Amino acid sequence: MSTAPAPRVLVVEDDPGVIDVLSELLTREGYEVERANHGIDAIVKLTAAAEAPPQLVILDIGLPLESGVAVLEFIRSTMRSSLPVIVLTASVTPEQEAEIQRLGVNRLLRKPAATSLLLSAVAELIE
Repeated sequence: MSTAPAPRVLVVEDDPGVIDVLSELLTREGYEVERANHGIDAIVKLTAAAEAPPQLVILDIGLPLESGVAVLEFIRSTMRSSLPVIVLTASVTPEQEAEIQRLGVNRLLRKPAATSLLLSAVAELIE
């Protein structure tokens, strides 16, 4: 009897503490977690996984090298436009928020987001 593989989530976050907490939380809930520490790392990993992309991306906005907005734009223009994306960020300017809404972010959560809110958004978007 085979079991379905765990849904894969790409977590794009430059703060090592936050990425560790998110990885532990998601792994405990049965997700397979891939990490990216900056925007270019995320784009490289998404490009490498183009044939089998993750089922969800959790994306910070304030990233080094390429912003979260640039990563979201890459996802929407180059990858499958239907790939669910949760933006999880401590701060976002009104201009950034307008841009990520225009690009079609599925959820915008502010750090620190309640664990239950984050997990329910992940589960809902992966379904």
